[in-house]
Amino acid sequence: MGREKIEEIKTAFSEIYEFIKKQPEATLLGLQTTGGVPFSCEAKSTKDKRQFINLSHNNRIYEADWGSYFNDMGKTGQRIGQYSIPINDKYLKSKVT
Repeated sequence: MGREKIEEIKTAFSEIYEFIKKQPEATLLGLQTTGGVPFSCEAKSTKDKRQFINLSHNNRIYEADWGSYFNDMGKTGQRIGQYSIPINDKYLKSKVT
């Protein structure tokens, strides 16, 4: 599935994943989607060791999906851009402070 990229996300998935993994219980709290809905996310891995960011409603962001508006799950993909942007922003803010 072709994925439209989010222009403002330049951070590598590995940086974001490690940032989340270093949080207590590998969970990043205090986030809001681009639409203002509160959420948290977790750094997890599958049994075959593929890393992903676990989101609300069973949405996931795998490395290949990072920086896109949709992932490859299901027929049309799940919307993940509204989560990716605030995760990326929180990571960037942590680098400044």
